[in-house]
Amino acid sequence: MTFSELRAAQPQLWKTAADDLRNAAAQCQRVEDDIHKNGVQPLHTDWPDHVGKLASGVLKRIAERAQVSSILARAGVEPVDALSHAVTIAQNELENGVRFAESNGLVVNPQSGSVSLPPTVQGRDPMELMLLAGQAQQLIDDAVEAATQADSICADELRTIAARESDPQTTVDQAKETQATAANKSLEEIRDTIPDGLSPTEVQQWWNGLTPQEQFDLQRAWPTELMGLDGIPASVKQQIDRPQLGYSSAGAVNYAKQNVDNSSLDWDPEDNCTNFVSDALKYGGGMKTKDSDTWPVNHWDHDGWSDGGLGGDDALPPQVPGYSPSWGAAQNNHDFFLNHGGSVVSDPSQVRPGDIAYWQRAESGEVHHAAVVTGVLPDGEVLYTQHSEPGLNYPLNGRLPEFEQSSGPQIIQIVQPRVTW
Repeated sequence: MTFSELRAAQPQLWKTAADDLRNAAAQCQRVEDDIHKNGVQPLHTDWPDHVGKLASGVLKRIAERAQVSSILARAGVEPVDALSHAVTIAQNELENGVRFAESNGLVVNPQSGSVSLPPTVQGRDPMELMLLAGQAQQLIDDAVEAATQADSICADELRTIAARESDPQTTVDQAKETQATAANKSLEEIRDTIPDGLSPTEVQQWWNGLTPQEQFDLQRAWPTELMGLDGIPASVKQQIDRPQLGYSSAGAVNYAKQNVDNSSLDWDPEDNCTNFVSDALKYGGGMKTKDSDTWPVNHWDHDGWSDGGLGGDDALPPQVPGYSPSWGAAQNNHDFFLNHGGSVVSDPSQVRPGDIAYWQRAESGEVHHAAVVTGVLPDGEVLYTQHSEPGLNYPLNGRLPEFEQSSGPQIIQIVQPRVTW
């Protein structure tokens, strides 16, 4: 992408395209549901012989194709929507660079974006002007590079998705893998708008040039990246890390990402989703445990949250007395945090990395799964990282239809823990 192409781009059109893909995915989902409800199920009841089974098999294959198409359409939403946001941010950075140049009397070529000194410097220090020109050029070049990288990532992902869609042998699991990859690639598009190689002063200048919404979107998409970037204001890093909650949100997110495939954390052969959440909060976020003063330590303490120091790497099995019931059981974990200062995030726009996602069965009310929120895309899609069937930055809404197909209707709760003990 060139300087002039970036200036002329209309990223709002890509957002419209993403909305169209969402609608297409919903339509495919309705087709699949309708086939199962009004086709497959009646056949089982009203046509139980061999021919009826053949007819049912045909309908199931059609339903699976509709499901694959729905998943792949949802997979396409995120890179297209992320491209819209990435290019918008890049355009703002580019215009900031142009304004910076022109406000200092420099000349910006309208086609190439190259910054040069004016024909006459009128008594100004040429060396100072050259330094200013270099700063302006850096902002412009970073913007063009970010937009180019995002465009390339999006194009590659759409080609992959299209190839999956055109292949009649694509399975539901393969479509879900493609969807998971697309979510992570969408994050990369946003990541590429964060500048590399700038001084802290230039980073602060870049940050201050963003709109409040763009700043908020970046905080939710790449919290750990911003935490490690010199020049990001300390107040912003505090908003990301949220120390007032009693743990490091950025630390919990980083731990979850780094340990998603770490089998040494596991209670073999137990389900480890909630054990992983607790590990991330304690060993990544530094959340202090709530230990029992009685013997056997913690094991029957329903008012505690602790692993007795036995978790983390090379974890001992859950039968040992050190673990409280809330450490590794989703329902107990959920209830502990809500009963000890935590709160449900009822406004989706306020979900933050470092929050905890819980899956509750709509019929029974049982909380049966947990994961760490590790990112939020600009369109509001919550990304979670889990450890039972390890998954990095899975899209919450994007995977929910398949989750409900296997586990029944779900209620998703996002909980923000807060240490009050």
